[in-house]
Amino acid sequence: MLGVCARLKSIDEGYFVFLNYKTGKLEVHNKECAPNTLCLVLPYDRLDERTVRRVRYTRAERIRETLARIERENAMLQLN
Repeated sequence: MLGVCARLKSIDEGYFVFLNYKTGKLEVHNKECAPNTLCLVLPYDRLDERTVRRVRYTRAERIRETLARIERENAMLQLN
């Protein structure tokens, strides 16, 4: 678990992981995004490599790539 947190910090120093006791879900927050620090809610029940991949995948720098992929997938669905 600590290795995952360290890897998240290497992506962005502001990241921290929070266990939301109300929902039972793990959340990734960024203290540099105050007042709303929530970045994403993890669909996993533990911290592992998937967490690091998910955080990298959802970074704002990848928005163009992500939107292009969504557009391609939507176009493929419309063809079927």
